[in-house]
Amino acid sequence: MSDFGKRGRGAKRQAGVKQVRVKQTLMIAGAAARGLGELGRDALGDLTGESLPYRPERVATPAGVSRLLERGALSPLPGPPRITAVEPLPIPSVSSNCQNLVLRLTQAGEPVLPDSLFVKLPMPSFGTRWFFSVIRSWELESYFFRHVAASLPLQTPRVYATASLRSRFFLVQENLHENSAVKLFTNPDMTLGPSLDTARRCLDTFARLHAVHIGLDATAREAVLPLTLHPFLSPALAGVSRSLNRLALAPCLRKRPGAISPDIQRAYRDSIAHWDRLLAHWFDGPLSLLHGDSHLGNFYICGEAMGMLDWQAVHWGKGIRDVQYFLINSLPAATLALHERELVDYYVQRRAEYGAPVDRDTTWQEYRSFTFHTLFTIVVAIGFGALNEEQDALMTEVLRRAVAAVERVDYPGWLRDYLDGG
Repeated sequence: MSDFGKRGRGAKRQAGVKQVRVKQTLMIAGAAARGLGELGRDALGDLTGESLPYRPERVATPAGVSRLLERGALSPLPGPPRITAVEPLPIPSVSSNCQNLVLRLTQAGEPVLPDSLFVKLPMPSFGTRWFFSVIRSWELESYFFRHVAASLPLQTPRVYATASLRSRFFLVQENLHENSAVKLFTNPDMTLGPSLDTARRCLDTFARLHAVHIGLDATAREAVLPLTLHPFLSPALAGVSRSLNRLALAPCLRKRPGAISPDIQRAYRDSIAHWDRLLAHWFDGPLSLLHGDSHLGNFYICGEAMGMLDWQAVHWGKGIRDVQYFLINSLPAATLALHERELVDYYVQRRAEYGAPVDRDTTWQEYRSFTFHTLFTIVVAIGFGALNEEQDALMTEVLRRAVAAVERVDYPGWLRDYLDGG
């Protein structure tokens, strides 16, 4: 081909990239405008009482808790709640997007509620409320606990009430700290990593979860969890997720200079450039219901059972996506490097035990492809997040683990092979 022809093809390619970026920018602008509109409507609704509360002082009262229970009850209580006093308890519960309250209740007569409740509310930060109204994670978690949680073969916290409206939501659930049989995992646990025995228990939990809905057609999946709430495939969010991932890389690199090598940066940008082709791979074939944010901190142990918290990213996908996200986020890179294939093989074995077998070699290649999910998730969290000191230290460690994983399994090599049709 002549130099003129090569230049022509290059110019067309650049024009195509610019056209896509303009479209993505317009999509982000539209989502941003809708989010701002929802925030404005909620501010007006505060004057009429229509909006959901997000300030703790509006909730941490007998009348405030009673209103939440009335507005979003999942099932009837044995009798009307008669709460006479509410005391916020100083139990630390760190979240990057929610205000978590633990409230001790005083009740008149025979109690119909536990002695304390755990309440999730939106962050007071204007930017956080705007961002989560755009990506709809709070709406997703509220829908999950109202319509899906009870059908799953693993423990989830008992939820007494939940609702989502525009830029706000609330979730009133049991306080797991009250149960002496429950072990919750903290940020230091994430940093140290679980024992291999605990990691296998988590993988077994995934295998049971992923076997439940395997083989459902699109209509049956829609009846369980609608596509409109899918963080990657819904018409409203597909372009938004791609654009957020693209835009987050530059601020992440500014905040963490040198953390991502040039080769991994190139693979990151190539992945965003071929986003639609990657979606076709990631969400092709038999799909399962995934937790979606499946790191150790969202597990808890209750006696012999394993449970999971924080279902703000639940979606349909391939089960190995939960597995790689858990392993890469939760285990130190050196530990995972020694046991990675062994642990993935254990998940494959447990899938067969639960009647939903997957091919070992295919699963490993899918594991390689999904390591990019862990990377872009932490890039967005650091690039756009307003983190406190404790969260910042953990996110930096998770970024190191994600980069080490995509290098260790040669995600750039997998990407080249995939794009070349291999």
